Amino acid sequence: MSILNKRTLNLALVFTLLLSLILPSVSLAETDTNKGSLTIHKYQQEKGDAEGTQTGPSVTIPEGSKALPGVTYEVIQTHSFDGKNWKEVAAGASYTEITNDKGKIELTNLALGRYTVQEIDGPDNVILNTNKFSVDIPMTYEDGKKLAYDVNIYPKNEIIRGAVELTKVNEAGDALAGVKFQLYKADGTKEGGELTTKTDGKISVKGLAAGNYYFKEVSTIGNYATNETKIPFEVTKDKDGKDGKVVVNWTEVGGFTKVDSNNPNNIMVTNYNQPDVKKDVEDKNQYNVDRNKEYKYNITIKTPGDIEKYTKLKVTDTLDNRLEFITNGTITDGWEVTGTTKDNVTLTQTGQTLEWSVKDITKLTANTEIKITFTAKIKPDAELTKGETGITNKANLDFDNNRGQASEKETDPVIVTPNEGGVKVIKVDKNGGAKLDGAEFKLTTDKAGENVLNAKGTTIKVNGASFTGKLENLATKNGEILIEGLTPGTYYLHETKAPTYTEDDGTEKSYRLLTKPVEVKVANSTKNEEVRVENSKSGWELPTTGGLGTILFTIIGLALMGIALFAYLRRRKTAEQ
Repeated sequence: MSILNKRTLNLALVFTLLLSLILPSVSLAETDTNKGSLTIHKYQQEKGDAEGTQTGPSVTIPEGSKALPGVTYEVIQTHSFDGKNWKEVAAGASYTEITNDKGKIELTNLALGRYTVQEIDGPDNVILNTNKFSVDIPMTYEDGKKLAYDVNIYPKNEIIRGAVELTKVNEAGDALAGVKFQLYKADGTKEGGELTTKTDGKISVKGLAAGNYYFKEVSTIGNYATNETKIPFEVTKDKDGKDGKVVVNWTEVGGFTKVDSNNPNNIMVTNYNQPDVKKDVEDKNQYNVDRNKEYKYNITIKTPGDIEKYTKLKVTDTLDNRLEFITNGTITDGWEVTGTTKDNVTLTQTGQTLEWSVKDITKLTANTEIKITFTAKIKPDAELTKGETGITNKANLDFDNNRGQASEKETDPVIVTPNEGGVKVIKVDKNGGAKLDGAEFKLTTDKAGENVLNAKGTTIKVNGASFTGKLENLATKNGEILIEGLTPGTYYLHETKAPTYTEDDGTEKSYRLLTKPVEVKVANSTKNEEVRVENSKSGWELPTTGGLGTILFTIIGLALMGIALFAYLRRRKTAEQ
């Protein structure tokens, strides 16, 4: 035998010896041990998800599973195992453990035998599985040929899921479509996108995991007030904790939220109208009035159905500078209120701004009208600009419903238009009709001519130019005088100086002065009233003092007087006979 063959034989013998030593030890590791282990793997899973498995020594964790800490298990030995025989144990070892942050419970150095495993407590977001089941240590592998002394089990817990429904209605109980909501988790993070109520006023959310949530209104529709109050609810397991039924616990919020008695998972949320406000002047949108006459503005507020929840209700009215608030002595005398008491409203005036504030809103009545009435007038010098049809005025309502709707509403404008008219005086020769310059007039409010109209502080114009004094000594130019901006009414035109004319021989003479005033009625019109005033020439001339004409007139007068006396005496004598 060669040295090489001898060496090869020796190596084979050594390998055979080593293998004979190793194999018995492996066999002992599988059959002679008297200890084992149990590992409980806990994951939160959806219904129908695959479960974990153990195939031989390898462990398969369900894909996408999330570890579930906080589940409490009770493990109790019921039987012992000596490698061949099973024997019931009267008071076996007992273990109570809680899954760690990896969702595991690891029990090591366990005596061989049979153990009962039961879930006795766990977090609120999963359904507890309290059914007992048994685990043997060792356990036969799936191939049925070998024993597993380190056993892995995967008891399943389904995540609690629930469906919630919200119904939006108005005060009358009618469904409101188009109202937008956002669903939030309790920590304020959004759960999905915005939700909009449908034609039945409903929004539905399904598959909500157990936990605390709240709805919050994002926007509303029409004249309804926004209600941003949080509407909280909780998705949780039922009182027995044995199935996945969702119990939604609604918190009553501010009297506008209630649970639907027919469907405890549905909350009904009421939206109330915003308060309405309107303004009128003497019950009209447009009012014509003389500058010297007072009139009434009315501001009417319609209270909403939830007015008692409001924290502010205030009306502001800023008058145009051409308007005047009439206080009648004190600020409290210039206005009145109905729908609440006057002592429940405060009025402050800052310049042209009037502000009414309700002191105690709880004293107001829902769905009623509050009317504020105050007195005003147009200032005498108020003048419309080009294109204006009148002086506009609006009011603002400022309110806060204490639930996210804090805003202002503005009324439609109302218009007051000052009544005014004009007169055009045309001075003409009675015979020829020629226009006469140089005639002077005064305009009065009385027939006697004592009360001359004063244009100071008014918009009166004479011949197109503003006039600031008394309307007297107004001379015709081109035979005319134009007076504009008069308050409608009756006036009297008095001629204070007659025009003159020149005779053929160059002598300047005066027309006859009018002995009576001309009555002028001015109407509210853009068209001026035309007054034609005629003057006559004298036609004859008075004799010069001390001349022949004077003597002639005297003789004639005496003769006439003598004839009259003679006739009288004769009639008397005849009567006596």
